[in-house]
Amino acid sequence: MMAEAFSHPFMYWVGMNTAPNTDAAALAAFNTFYSKTHLPEVVASNPGFVRGWRYELLQPDPRGDFGPRWLAVYEMDGEAAAHAYAQRHDGAPEGRPTYTPGPAAWQESQSMWRMIWKRLSSCGSASQPPHSIFMVGMNIPPDTDAAGLAEFNAFYTNIHVPEVMAHRGYDRGTRFELYRAFRHPEPGCPRFCAIYEADETTTAATQQARSNPQSGRSPLSSGPPTWEKHDTLWRLVYRRIEL
Repeated sequence: MMAEAFSHPFMYWVGMNTAPNTDAAALAAFNTFYSKTHLPEVVASNPGFVRGWRYELLQPDPRGDFGPRWLAVYEMDGEAAAHAYAQRHDGAPEGRPTYTPGPAAWQESQSMWRMIWKRLSSCGSASQPPHSIFMVGMNIPPDTDAAGLAEFNAFYTNIHVPEVMAHRGYDRGTRFELYRAFRHPEPGCPRFCAIYEADETTTAATQQARSNPQSGRSPLSSGPPTWEKHDTLWRLVYRRIEL
Protein backbone atom coordinates (compact mmCIF):
# COMPACT_ATOMS: atom_id res chain seq x y z
CA MET A 1 0.00 0.00 0.00
CA MET A 2 1.27 3.46 -0.88
CA ALA A 3 2.11 5.67 2.12
CA GLU A 4 -0.53 8.23 2.99
CA ALA A 5 -0.23 11.67 1.46
CA PHE A 6 0.95 14.50 3.73
CA SER A 7 2.43 11.98 6.17
CA HIS A 8 5.92 13.48 6.31
CA PRO A 9 6.86 16.17 8.84
CA PHE A 10 7.47 19.01 6.37
CA MET A 11 6.21 19.95 2.92
CA TYR A 12 7.19 22.54 0.32
CA TRP A 13 4.53 24.10 -1.89
CA VAL A 14 4.93 25.71 -5.29
CA GLY A 15 1.83 27.34 -6.77
CA MET A 16 1.79 28.83 -10.25
CA ASN A 17 -0.50 30.12 -12.96
CA THR A 18 -0.18 29.54 -16.68
CA ALA A 19 -0.98 32.45 -18.98
CA PRO A 20 -4.75 32.92 -19.48
CA ASN A 21 -4.48 32.53 -23.26
CA THR A 22 -2.56 29.21 -23.12
CA ASP A 23 -4.18 26.78 -25.56
CA ALA A 24 -4.92 23.11 -24.96
CA ALA A 25 -1.82 21.80 -26.74
CA ALA A 26 0.46 24.14 -24.80
CA LEU A 27 -1.21 23.16 -21.52
CA ALA A 28 -0.67 19.50 -22.35
CA ALA A 29 3.03 20.17 -22.96
CA PHE A 30 3.23 22.14 -19.71
CA ASN A 31 1.65 19.33 -17.68
CA THR A 32 3.71 16.59 -19.28
CA PHE A 33 6.93 18.49 -18.61
CA TYR A 34 5.91 19.34 -15.04
CA SER A 35 4.88 15.80 -14.08
CA LYS A 36 7.46 13.78 -15.99
CA THR A 37 10.53 16.01 -15.94
CA HIS A 38 10.48 18.91 -13.50
CA LEU A 39 8.85 17.31 -10.47
CA PRO A 40 11.20 14.28 -10.45
CA GLU A 41 14.19 16.61 -10.91
CA VAL A 42 13.16 18.69 -7.88
CA VAL A 43 12.85 15.58 -5.71
CA ALA A 44 16.20 14.21 -6.91
CA SER A 45 18.08 17.52 -6.61
CA ASN A 46 17.04 18.51 -3.06
CA PRO A 47 18.28 16.33 -0.18
CA GLY A 48 15.49 15.23 2.10
CA PHE A 49 12.75 15.66 -0.51
CA VAL A 50 10.85 12.35 -0.49
CA ARG A 51 8.20 12.68 -3.21
CA GLY A 52 5.99 15.16 -5.00
CA TRP A 53 2.30 15.47 -5.84
CA ARG A 54 0.57 17.74 -8.33
CA TYR A 55 -2.87 19.34 -8.11
CA GLU A 56 -5.12 21.56 -10.21
CA LEU A 57 -7.56 24.06 -8.73
CA LEU A 58 -11.05 22.56 -8.80
CA GLN A 59 -13.00 25.11 -6.78
CA PRO A 60 -11.63 28.59 -6.03
CA ASP A 61 -12.51 30.58 -2.95
CA PRO A 62 -15.81 32.34 -3.80
CA ARG A 63 -14.51 35.54 -2.21
CA GLY A 64 -11.70 36.08 -4.69
CA ASP A 65 -8.69 34.81 -6.66
CA PHE A 66 -6.69 33.49 -3.69
CA GLY A 67 -5.19 30.28 -5.04
CA PRO A 68 -2.99 29.39 -8.03
CA ARG A 69 -4.30 27.07 -10.73
CA TRP A 70 -1.41 24.62 -10.36
CA LEU A 71 -0.02 23.36 -7.06
CA ALA A 72 2.98 21.09 -6.49
CA VAL A 73 3.47 19.60 -3.02
CA TYR A 74 6.88 18.16 -2.15
CA GLU A 75 7.09 16.15 1.06
CA MET A 76 10.27 16.43 3.14
CA ASP A 77 11.67 13.97 5.67
CA GLY A 78 12.45 16.46 8.43
CA GLU A 79 13.46 19.93 9.54
CA ALA A 80 17.02 19.47 8.31
CA ALA A 81 15.70 19.23 4.74
CA ALA A 82 13.51 22.30 5.24
CA HIS A 83 16.37 24.30 6.75
CA ALA A 84 18.80 23.24 4.01
CA TYR A 85 16.34 24.26 1.29
CA ALA A 86 15.85 27.67 2.90
CA GLN A 87 19.62 28.12 3.11
CA ARG A 88 20.03 27.31 -0.59
CA HIS A 89 17.24 29.76 -1.40
CA ASP A 90 18.93 32.51 0.60
CA GLY A 91 22.41 31.74 -0.67
CA ALA A 92 24.23 32.43 -3.90
CA PRO A 93 22.52 31.31 -7.14
CA GLU A 94 25.38 28.99 -8.00
CA GLY A 95 24.55 26.90 -4.91
CA ARG A 96 21.04 26.09 -6.13
CA PRO A 97 20.05 23.15 -8.37
CA THR A 98 19.61 23.71 -12.09
CA TYR A 99 16.66 22.24 -13.91
CA THR A 100 15.76 21.34 -17.47
CA PRO A 101 14.24 24.29 -19.38
CA GLY A 102 10.57 23.73 -20.05
CA PRO A 103 8.25 24.41 -23.00
CA ALA A 104 6.89 27.87 -23.81
CA ALA A 105 3.91 27.61 -21.44
CA TRP A 106 6.34 26.74 -18.64
CA GLN A 107 8.57 29.70 -19.40
CA GLU A 108 5.55 32.03 -19.47
CA SER A 109 4.00 30.78 -16.21
CA GLN A 110 4.00 32.93 -13.08
CA SER A 111 4.85 31.79 -9.57
CA MET A 112 2.22 32.70 -6.96
CA TRP A 113 3.04 30.54 -3.91
CA ARG A 114 6.28 29.21 -2.47
CA MET A 115 6.27 28.13 1.18
CA ILE A 116 7.33 25.41 3.61
CA TRP A 117 4.89 23.94 6.15
CA LYS A 118 5.47 21.93 9.33
CA ARG A 119 3.03 19.13 10.13
CA LEU A 120 1.21 19.50 13.46
CA SER A 121 -1.35 16.69 13.65
CA SER A 122 -3.43 14.25 11.63
CA CYS A 123 -6.82 12.59 12.08
CA GLY A 124 -8.17 9.61 10.13
CA SER A 125 -6.54 7.35 7.56
CA ALA A 126 -6.63 6.72 3.82
CA SER A 127 -5.72 3.65 1.79
CA GLN A 128 -4.92 5.62 -1.37
CA PRO A 129 -3.89 9.15 -2.40
CA PRO A 130 -6.78 11.62 -2.29
CA HIS A 131 -8.87 12.39 -5.34
CA SER A 132 -9.10 15.98 -4.09
CA ILE A 133 -8.04 18.09 -1.13
CA PHE A 134 -9.89 20.88 0.65
CA MET A 135 -7.40 23.41 2.02
CA VAL A 136 -8.16 26.04 4.63
CA GLY A 137 -5.61 28.72 5.53
CA MET A 138 -6.14 30.87 8.61
CA ASN A 139 -4.56 33.31 11.02
CA ILE A 140 -5.16 33.99 14.69
CA PRO A 141 -5.20 37.50 16.17
CA PRO A 142 -1.66 38.94 16.36
CA ASP A 143 -2.02 39.65 20.10
CA THR A 144 -2.79 36.00 20.96
CA ASP A 145 -0.82 34.86 24.03
CA ALA A 146 0.55 31.39 24.72
CA ALA A 147 -2.57 30.28 26.57
CA GLY A 148 -4.83 31.46 23.76
CA LEU A 149 -2.69 29.68 21.18
CA ALA A 150 -2.82 26.45 23.18
CA GLU A 151 -6.63 26.68 23.40
CA PHE A 152 -6.86 27.37 19.68
CA ASN A 153 -4.67 24.41 18.75
CA ALA A 154 -6.41 22.01 21.13
CA PHE A 155 -9.83 22.95 19.78
CA TYR A 156 -8.73 22.90 16.14
CA THR A 157 -6.99 19.52 16.41
CA ASN A 158 -9.32 17.64 18.75
CA ILE A 159 -12.75 19.07 17.93
CA HIS A 160 -12.93 21.08 14.71
CA VAL A 161 -10.97 18.81 12.36
CA PRO A 162 -12.89 15.64 13.38
CA GLU A 163 -16.20 17.52 13.07
CA VAL A 164 -15.39 18.76 9.56
CA MET A 165 -14.38 15.24 8.54
CA ALA A 166 -17.58 13.73 9.93
CA HIS A 167 -19.78 16.43 8.39
CA ARG A 168 -18.30 16.18 4.89
CA GLY A 169 -17.06 12.59 4.81
CA TYR A 170 -13.35 13.32 4.45
CA ASP A 171 -10.89 10.44 4.93
CA ARG A 172 -8.16 12.40 6.69
CA GLY A 173 -7.55 15.85 8.08
CA THR A 174 -4.02 17.13 8.63
CA ARG A 175 -2.94 20.40 10.21
CA PHE A 176 0.20 22.37 9.36
CA GLU A 177 1.90 25.51 10.65
CA LEU A 178 3.91 27.82 8.41
CA TYR A 179 7.67 27.25 8.63
CA ARG A 180 8.84 29.68 5.95
CA ALA A 181 7.08 31.74 3.29
CA PHE A 182 9.13 32.70 0.23
CA ARG A 183 6.24 34.01 -1.87
CA HIS A 184 2.55 34.67 -1.25
CA PRO A 185 0.35 37.59 -2.34
CA GLU A 186 -0.65 40.23 0.15
CA PRO A 187 -1.77 40.21 2.92
CA GLY A 188 0.72 37.37 3.31
CA CYS A 189 0.67 33.64 3.90
CA PRO A 190 -1.59 32.29 6.66
CA ARG A 191 0.05 30.86 9.75
CA PHE A 192 -2.03 27.67 9.80
CA CYS A 193 -3.30 25.34 7.09
CA ALA A 194 -5.60 22.33 7.29
CA ILE A 195 -5.86 19.80 4.47
CA TYR A 196 -8.87 17.49 4.22
CA GLU A 197 -8.59 14.52 1.85
CA ALA A 198 -11.54 13.24 -0.20
CA ASP A 199 -12.14 10.29 -2.48
CA GLU A 200 -13.97 10.74 -5.78
CA THR A 201 -17.44 10.14 -4.32
CA THR A 202 -16.91 12.58 -1.46
CA THR A 203 -15.46 15.14 -3.86
CA ALA A 204 -18.62 15.07 -5.97
CA ALA A 205 -20.88 15.23 -2.91
CA THR A 206 -19.06 18.15 -1.33
CA GLN A 207 -19.00 20.02 -4.64
CA GLN A 208 -22.77 19.62 -4.84
CA ALA A 209 -23.20 20.74 -1.23
CA ARG A 210 -21.13 23.87 -1.78
CA SER A 211 -23.15 24.70 -4.88
CA ASN A 212 -26.37 24.47 -2.86
CA PRO A 213 -25.54 25.71 0.66
CA GLN A 214 -28.12 25.03 3.34
CA SER A 215 -29.26 27.86 5.57
CA GLY A 216 -29.56 27.49 9.32
CA ARG A 217 -27.29 26.82 12.24
CA SER A 218 -23.79 25.48 11.55
CA PRO A 219 -23.29 21.84 12.55
CA LEU A 220 -19.79 22.71 13.79
CA SER A 221 -19.04 23.60 17.41
CA SER A 222 -18.13 27.06 18.63
CA GLY A 223 -14.63 27.32 20.03
CA PRO A 224 -12.62 29.33 22.54
CA PRO A 225 -12.20 33.12 22.08
CA THR A 226 -9.08 32.86 19.90
CA TRP A 227 -10.86 30.42 17.60
CA GLU A 228 -13.89 32.68 17.26
CA LYS A 229 -11.59 35.57 16.27
CA HIS A 230 -9.57 33.70 13.64
CA ASP A 231 -9.34 35.01 10.09
CA THR A 232 -9.73 32.57 7.19
CA LEU A 233 -7.57 33.76 4.28
CA TRP A 234 -8.58 31.09 1.77
CA ARG A 235 -10.69 27.97 1.26
CA LEU A 236 -9.65 26.06 -1.85
CA VAL A 237 -10.35 22.68 -3.41
CA TYR A 238 -7.69 21.03 -5.57
CA ARG A 239 -7.96 17.90 -7.73
CA ARG A 240 -4.96 15.56 -7.71
CA ILE A 241 -3.24 15.13 -11.08
CA GLU A 242 -2.23 11.57 -11.93
CA LEU A 243 1.51 11.48 -12.54
